[in-house]
Amino acid sequence: MSKLSYHRRIQLSFLVFIFLPIIAVSVGSYILIKDSMIEKVQLSNDNFLNVINDEIARTIDDISFSSFYIVNDTRFKEYLSDFANTERLNSYNDYQMYKQIEDDLSLITSKTLNYNIRMFLVNRKDFIISSNSEGMKNVQLNLKALLQKVDTKQLESLQWLGLFTDATSGKSNYFIARVIPYLNQKDPASILLISISDSYFEGLLKPVQFGQAALFDSEGKIILNKSDINFEKTDKKNDNLRSEIILDKTGWKLVYETTQEALTGQISRTFYTAIACIIGLFFVFSIFSMYIAKKLYTPIQKLQRVVRQFGMGNLDMRLDVKGEDDIAETSKSINTMLDQLQKLIADIEQEQEQKKVMELEALFMQIRPHFLINTLNSIKFSLMLQKDQLHSGVIDSLMNLLRAYLKVSEPVTLQEECRLLRHYADIMQIRNEMQIDLQFQLDRSTERLIIPKLVLQPVVENAIVHGLVDVPDPKIIVRASWDKQDVVIVIEDNGEGMEQEQLDSLNHLLQNDDPEKYSSYERVGLINVVRRLRLTFDQSVSLTLQSLDTGGTAAIIRIPIQESELLVSGEAAKL
Repeated sequence: MSKLSYHRRIQLSFLVFIFLPIIAVSVGSYILIKDSMIEKVQLSNDNFLNVINDEIARTIDDISFSSFYIVNDTRFKEYLSDFANTERLNSYNDYQMYKQIEDDLSLITSKTLNYNIRMFLVNRKDFIISSNSEGMKNVQLNLKALLQKVDTKQLESLQWLGLFTDATSGKSNYFIARVIPYLNQKDPASILLISISDSYFEGLLKPVQFGQAALFDSEGKIILNKSDINFEKTDKKNDNLRSEIILDKTGWKLVYETTQEALTGQISRTFYTAIACIIGLFFVFSIFSMYIAKKLYTPIQKLQRVVRQFGMGNLDMRLDVKGEDDIAETSKSINTMLDQLQKLIADIEQEQEQKKVMELEALFMQIRPHFLINTLNSIKFSLMLQKDQLHSGVIDSLMNLLRAYLKVSEPVTLQEECRLLRHYADIMQIRNEMQIDLQFQLDRSTERLIIPKLVLQPVVENAIVHGLVDVPDPKIIVRASWDKQDVVIVIEDNGEGMEQEQLDSLNHLLQNDDPEKYSSYERVGLINVVRRLRLTFDQSVSLTLQSLDTGGTAAIIRIPIQESELLVSGEAAKL
């Protein structure tokens, strides 16, 4: 990515920061919605199974109550006991008894049971009495198999016989049996068969819209199952949503399974369609943004090209300004800047030309000082031959000062500066006919301090001219020492000093960095000292004048510098 241009990186970052959050939000929403739907469907399935359980429990309660009434009603039980061995209706009395049992059975069925449940009484001779003719054929066809499953010793309790199918009609019925004993005996007088039509179970499971449901008896045999649901969940990898419940009254198992595809298929398809649309829109937006970015970046490319050409020397290159937008305003500003740079370059070139001319003139003018030095050198040797040591020494000092003035731009060490001060003092003694006691007290660690050449000479000159002219024993002491992180140079004299008001005014002027105030001050020598030191070091250099208790004035110069920097500067000067 680092190899891409700046606007390409911004464009890519912009697209990524849009695309990734959309994908993350979409995936997160899909997972949350999917989990929420599965949880709600699971809860709905459980509630549905509970409703069916309650419905079947009520039906079983009705069946239990009806059969309990038949078994415990004395009058009805007398009829059954008398009819127990009737093989066929041979007399009117048999017919009358048959009709009485049929009517009572129909009445019980109609009041307590729904139309999907039928009751059949089978006596000891397999004579069948039905509450309704519907379902009689299925009973007759499966009577032998039904009676074989009845335990005649299990009296007065419901027995679950299972599901039996009518081969001709294809309809199935679930049968429940109850043994009815004689009135005063425990031997079975007849058997009560109760059939529940498969349409009853289909009606219970009819509200199922998603998934499949199945009903199994306590032995795992199918009561109703129009799907491939198993009694037990055998495939652990099967991700179908399965709910099951054991019915309280019968021990039957009701199972409800919903496939993940049925639940989340539409959501998944919608999600994948949305992701595909997002990806497609991402590519379309990428192409469109590249086109827009190129249109927006074209003025910047032109700007780069103009600046590059200007930097290579084509100073006439300018931007073509079109419109009033931000880029146009920036282009106008850059054109103005380039105009100013071109003018500045032209001024610098003109200044360099003038500087060359001035250097040539200065070189030419140096002939005269060299001529003076050579002349003074001849006079010096002439005086030495005449053994005039005083004047030959003065001329030697004057020659050293002239050489220093010729190379005044070169820095010197503090020790070399003090040597030049000695030469200057020798000359001033001849000019003013005075004997000056000039002393130097320098810490050895400060001798290598690099300072501008002749920077201390105006301070000594100021002390001699303004303070020592009328003093009988003029004296100047130059000290240099360390004060924490500063080098402190003190130049003090025993002159007449100055008034405090004048001293304060002069100190205020030396601390001020206003060139207009400098220009109005007549003693420019001290001001030049401060300016040269600040240009060499930094603006924190200070020059302060103080009156001494013994008389005279002290000029205190404070230069901030690290001792390690001082040593490096000293080594550089030595080299």
